[in-house]
Amino acid sequence: MILDSSLSNDIPQTDADQFFEESLSGFLIVDDKNKIIRCNKRIAAWLERSSEEILNKKFSDLLSIGSKIYYETHLAPLLKMQGFFDEILVELSNTSGKKLKIFVNAKESSPNENGLRNIYYTLVEASDRVMYEQNLQFAKKVAEKQLVAERENVLLREQLIAVLGHDLRNPLGAVSMTVGYLERSMTGDKQKNLLGILKRSCYRMNELIGHVMDFARTRMGEGIVLTPGEVELEPVLQHVVDELKYLFPDRQINTVFSFPEPVYCDPDRISQLASNLLANAFTHGNPESPVWFSAGNQNDEMTLSVANDGEPIPESLQNILFTPFKRESDRPSKNGLGLGLYIANQIALAHGGTLAFTSDEKQTRFTFSMTAKK
Repeated sequence: MILDSSLSNDIPQTDADQFFEESLSGFLIVDDKNKIIRCNKRIAAWLERSSEEILNKKFSDLLSIGSKIYYETHLAPLLKMQGFFDEILVELSNTSGKKLKIFVNAKESSPNENGLRNIYYTLVEASDRVMYEQNLQFAKKVAEKQLVAERENVLLREQLIAVLGHDLRNPLGAVSMTVGYLERSMTGDKQKNLLGILKRSCYRMNELIGHVMDFARTRMGEGIVLTPGEVELEPVLQHVVDELKYLFPDRQINTVFSFPEPVYCDPDRISQLASNLLANAFTHGNPESPVWFSAGNQNDEMTLSVANDGEPIPESLQNILFTPFKRESDRPSKNGLGLGLYIANQIALAHGGTLAFTSDEKQTRFTFSMTAKK
């Protein structure tokens, strides 16, 4: 039998016939009376029949009952209406009753010299693909369940962190007040040194609690809460410096402040950012060298910078430095949870600003920039 010229083009007929018969896909040709006039070996093998047994049957006769109903009610009308359909999953039923899932494509041919049209069917085995898609759907459902469970666990942990952080501040406040009372009543140098240790520990604990609570807020979607206003920022930052000098009398902080105009910001959060950067410089900088702290506003921009000598930040940490719980573990000091720089960066972002850093063998510098005006 000769293939339609629209299929064969310039291919020799023997090659076209061989391709039709030997293809790994199934091919059928159905005439205008809906009778199969040609099928290839692949379809005959699937159906466990000879090609001659398949001829003169309807295409729907090759299908399982469910697929036959679907074909007659949906696919046949669709084929008449638009002249083709593609990638439709149906089931063939062979002589042993076994069902074989296939994808079927169908297209009407151009009219022949009598004005009649044949229909060309291409069938592709779908079992492996169907199994793959089923496995994919199953894996997706499992992943979705795991994701929901993980989100619930994360939310529970963060709520617990927030509650613990809040409740820890009350006993810590009592300890801090007691230390202050004892400091006023004791005069011996040894006693003062011990109280200094307690005082710094209270400061450190209060800082950690604040970091944990801020972290919980950011992770639960609240973000860093700001109460901004027009602020004379120099006395605010000087208070941060004085507090740290009081807590760490052996460390030197060199300051340069220049604020000709007020800055629109949240002073408490800017204090927290500055304190975190200074504490980071104390922790990782050279203890024998001073820390440089400068801040000011000019041309409607406010900048705040903290620099220290010491070892540079390892390259392995530079891309994740503002990620929570990422401590510089290969440095000598390992204090803290690794939240200070994360919180500082969140404060910078909440102000619409940026926190950047440079680090080399000579110096490490963190610079916060933001618009100074509302």
